[in-house]
Amino acid sequence: MSEVLDRLTVLKHALGEGGLMFRNRATLEKHQGRLATGHLRWVAAHSPFTAQRFLDAGLGLSQWRELPPVGKAEMMAHFDQLNTAGLHLKDVLEIARRAEDTRDFTPTLPTPRGPVTVGLSSGTSGNAGAFVVSRAERLQWAGVVLRHLLPAFPLGLLKRQRVAFLLRADGGLYRSVGSGRLDFNFLDLLRPLDELAADLSAYGPTLLIGPPSVLRALLDAGATAQPERVVSVAEVLEDDDRAALERGFGPVVQVYQATEGLLGLPCRHGNLHLNEAHVHFDFEAVGDGHQRPILTDLRRTTQPMVRHRLDDLLVLADGCSCGLASRRVLRVAGRQDDALDLPGTLGRVKIWPDFLRGAMNRVPGLREYRVEQTGPAELRLLIQPLTPETRQEACAQVRRALERGGGDVARIQVTVQPLPAPSPGVKCRRVRRLWLCGEMGELP
Repeated sequence: MSEVLDRLTVLKHALGEGGLMFRNRATLEKHQGRLATGHLRWVAAHSPFTAQRFLDAGLGLSQWRELPPVGKAEMMAHFDQLNTAGLHLKDVLEIARRAEDTRDFTPTLPTPRGPVTVGLSSGTSGNAGAFVVSRAERLQWAGVVLRHLLPAFPLGLLKRQRVAFLLRADGGLYRSVGSGRLDFNFLDLLRPLDELAADLSAYGPTLLIGPPSVLRALLDAGATAQPERVVSVAEVLEDDDRAALERGFGPVVQVYQATEGLLGLPCRHGNLHLNEAHVHFDFEAVGDGHQRPILTDLRRTTQPMVRHRLDDLLVLADGCSCGLASRRVLRVAGRQDDALDLPGTLGRVKIWPDFLRGAMNRVPGLREYRVEQTGPAELRLLIQPLTPETRQEACAQVRRALERGGGDVARIQVTVQPLPAPSPGVKCRRVRRLWLCGEMGELP
């Protein structure tokens, strides 16, 4: 009986989402204001850490947009006082890590307000994070996802849909939508690639969800499928990956999701929009058109996100032909920690990962790569295949990108090595800063 009620609740949320796809910006912002008033009052009464933030800043709840932001490190450090379900971080981490080790993702944690689902992010930006969601939050999340991802919703519910998702962990969120017409198949990323490719081909999904690097590797391993839609998650979707996936599988859209919540969803034209019906965004400009988001989730209560600064960098676009008032994301440009810190002609400069991805995409014959900063003035290029031609062109393109970004090429050492095989279940990060400023000495 409870499963039937859950499915009806998911469907209710999915249908209700149609009324939240605003086409007028002022109406959308008025909706956000209404949600914020009641939500913040409840959160401040139940989250000691959030209440203390307002007190420390000398601000009332109505001044929430002036609240100094916090990031993932502060969230994890104050997790026990932040969450509203009486959870302790050590318990959350214990059950989440056990699930990752055993590959059994069904256990939940009991709370006075009911069981909560727990999980871990994989720490794309260098800081792993824990997340907890209640049953009500999980069902609402599932309804929003169903509305935006199911091909031809709601008519798509009239035929049997087979959803394959390739993820590091099965948090059970997608399964909340399951029914006789919606079949889900979790393909564990820790399994051998040839097995995954064979299982995917045999399953024949109508909806395929996974990280683009994994989906592309499955194509290379011989996977054959013709889903109505491919959904890119967990990684930056680059142009070359999108093109390859569309040739091999079918139309590709993105979901922008993190420990901090469900942040972006595709419109009917396939463009990525911020999930502003549920999440408020402010932005900090960081140069070259990149914006760092500061979000306030207007519905999430178990693990409140109030003026939370993300590590991600976004490039926003003007409008969309779909007519939605929610802002369009032209590109999730990578993570803040993946901006390289290198010597420039006038001091140290940040080189954004977009420059380097664009450079490597210009190398003929290059199939895969990583660019890593290993020291204050050292870059390591890991490329596949490694030939005299790809080595020479990769070095040349990277040096041009560094120069364009203001780097002092004469002082930056570039080495080239073969790219090792990826570790199973690890997110693809093509541009990484392994050297942390100040931890390995200063430039001579």
